[in-house]
Amino acid sequence: MNTLKPSYKSLFLLLLFLWAFNGIHAQKQNDSTLHCGVNKSYITSYWTDAKGLITSPIHWSTGEWVAAGGVVATTAILFTQDENIATYFRGLPEGNFEQNNKYFYDPFGKMYYTLPLMGAFYIYGAATHKTKPKVVAMDFVKASLYSGIIVTIIKHAAHRHRPYQTNPLNSQLWDGPSTDDWGHTSFASGHTIMAFTFASVIGTHYKKTIWVPILTYGLATLEGYSRMRADKHWASDVFVGAALGYAIGTFVVNQDHCKLKVSPMMGSNYMGLGFSYSFNKAPTKLSLQQN
Repeated sequence: MNTLKPSYKSLFLLLLFLWAFNGIHAQKQNDSTLHCGVNKSYITSYWTDAKGLITSPIHWSTGEWVAAGGVVATTAILFTQDENIATYFRGLPEGNFEQNNKYFYDPFGKMYYTLPLMGAFYIYGAATHKTKPKVVAMDFVKASLYSGIIVTIIKHAAHRHRPYQTNPLNSQLWDGPSTDDWGHTSFASGHTIMAFTFASVIGTHYKKTIWVPILTYGLATLEGYSRMRADKHWASDVFVGAALGYAIGTFVVNQDHCKLKVSPMMGSNYMGLGFSYSFNKAPTKLSLQQN
């Protein structure tokens, strides 16, 4: 069953809502540009950033290639231990997990909580004229859309059987590329990639506030745990989902969007400061001059 379809719809609905809100707010403020908002420049950045994400390995540093190699090596090791790990989780006592999974873990992985939160972030930023909350929400929507598309492609290419679909446990059942069956879509974990996309966007934007990344990555890790605990994913599915979510989220945040630059301005009869908001290398300038 495709659990990500509702998330796709919700992402597009949130994006349309933010676009509409941006237009209404612009009219109220008598400012049709509303720098760093959901506008034409932001929408076109989906295409340019997607190209950058796809081609990013070409520009990786040595350290980044080493990190990628570590991810591949760890995934390979987990492949050999998937059945042992699944057996361990099956042996854990039931406790309150089913209730926690129903009301928190599963909705969290489907973005039922994070999407409204990010919508509130954007509205708060627009209402208080603060750029950062708006950028956080915009980056989250973009990164989540990329993550959803990428994990869907991988799922259809792999068609790996989930743990509960095998008896006895068999982590080696892969049906290969297909687009007509959502029954076997274990690799990679969609819930986990979405949880780590959220964590990486929030955690990177607020990395100087130490408790924020601790909280967000902690929640994302619990989401990955819940997928194995619920017998829905192998450990390797979860690890790859986490790695992809982190990589995509940090990539989007680190793009040069909505940066405020301040520079002195001087002329024959004035002096002052120039403020420039840049978005996709198309700066909009605002100057404060004193004659």
